[in-house]
Amino acid sequence: MAGSKRKKHLGLLLLLLAMIVLLGVYFWLVKYNDKKEAQDTAADETKAIVSLDTGTIKSIYFKNPSLEMTLSLNDKGVWEEKEDSSFPVNQTYAANMQNAFAEIKPTSTLTEGIEDLSAFGLENPVITATATTSDGKETTVMIGNETPFGGEYYAALAGSKEVYVIGTSFYSYFHYSRTDLTAVEAIPAVTAENVTKLSVTAKDGKDFEVVYDEDSPYDYSGFSNYIMNKPYATPVAADNDSMTTLFGNYASLSFSSCADYNATDLSKYGLEEPAYTVSLDYYEEQAAETDSTDSTDTGTASDATDTTDSTDTAKTVKVNKSLTLLIGATNEDGNYYAKTSDSNAVNILDSSTVEKLTAIDAYSNTYKYVNLISIESVDRIDITAEGVSHTLAIERETTTEDGKDTTTAVYTVDKKTVEEDVFKKFYQVLIAPKTEREIPEADLKKGEEEAPVMTVTYHLNTSNTPFVVEFKPYDESYYIINTNGTEYFLMDLRNAASITDGLKELLQ
Repeated sequence: MAGSKRKKHLGLLLLLLAMIVLLGVYFWLVKYNDKKEAQDTAADETKAIVSLDTGTIKSIYFKNPSLEMTLSLNDKGVWEEKEDSSFPVNQTYAANMQNAFAEIKPTSTLTEGIEDLSAFGLENPVITATATTSDGKETTVMIGNETPFGGEYYAALAGSKEVYVIGTSFYSYFHYSRTDLTAVEAIPAVTAENVTKLSVTAKDGKDFEVVYDEDSPYDYSGFSNYIMNKPYATPVAADNDSMTTLFGNYASLSFSSCADYNATDLSKYGLEEPAYTVSLDYYEEQAAETDSTDSTDTGTASDATDTTDSTDTAKTVKVNKSLTLLIGATNEDGNYYAKTSDSNAVNILDSSTVEKLTAIDAYSNTYKYVNLISIESVDRIDITAEGVSHTLAIERETTTEDGKDTTTAVYTVDKKTVEEDVFKKFYQVLIAPKTEREIPEADLKKGEEEAPVMTVTYHLNTSNTPFVVEFKPYDESYYIINTNGTEYFLMDLRNAASITDGLKELLQ
């Protein structure tokens, strides 16, 4: 009897253990299935809802709040507007649209209880974009409202009731305005050192013009090859370094946007009578393969200049170029309408850029030295100061021995020989003065009424015409400088005093 009870208890225990094992297996399976379902859901949400071979896309239609347009890829691989092939499509932005269809992965997917797409802004989408591939298949993506937390948008595919949440890139690539999609023409790049002429004509104001002249008649020192023809009534020498800095403002210009790619009425933009006309002459250096036996071949058209000899197989030629910018009225943002002379497109030029191009301080670009003349060009100098005249002379003699020329110089002051270093020490003082500023416009005629307090006349071996500088009274701080009859600038009185003091020391 006791053994029967033990067997019964053992059976119950085994049955209980089996039930515990089965419950454990059950809960494990439930947990496993829940985990697998969650993984499957996450996989579905991150799975691309659009995946196209962008190389097969031949047409893109899009509509946003400000623009509706269809772009077509032509035989040359260039995107064009379907309705107007002359419209200059920004190819970078068109490529952004094309690549946007490569793969679209949502961050989450809403599938349940979606009866009204208007709750997500998808009944009347903010953006609709359709890509058509070469086989005629269309893929349409609709973008609705921004999500409550921002940074993402609700999206749907045409014909689907599923709503997705996607990032901002697709939205931004199809939110372009017509202005954004208009390709902006490039302004030719100019190397500052290669500019040979700059002209700025102002409708209201002073004009400016400077020209490069290797043989400038206003260059007596070898340091100034530019002639400033305007705004002064007669030409003056311009400073080489200042010119290079100034030309740098014109080296890398760019329009910020296009206002009208095919303007027919320039008066709308103030360009029929421009506020400013900026013209540049410059050259580009180009390599040209030539016949080494032909010494006359420049390798380019007639406007090119050969810069190497006939022994070179690869020659460098200077090709002359020109650029003219017309600058008109300002838009609502204060920037300027502008165009190149050979284009129908009206573009926008930033006001800060226009300021640099047109607001030129002429005086700051002049050659400041009053009479910086190479001593090698001087035969005689006559100086009249305080009613007394003095003559400084250099007598040179050249001898030839063994085919080699040797030049010796004798330096005299009022016909008395002086040491070379003493003479040259004073000469450095004589040529050191610089102008300080312009004569005020109201005083431009004042010098005509004043007699010079000092006159320096250079007799040159490079010219039959003497170089004459007169120092005339202006006020207690400045002298008027008259250079070969031209009076535009003022010089500090102390510079003249240094000359007279140096002359007295030389005469001792």
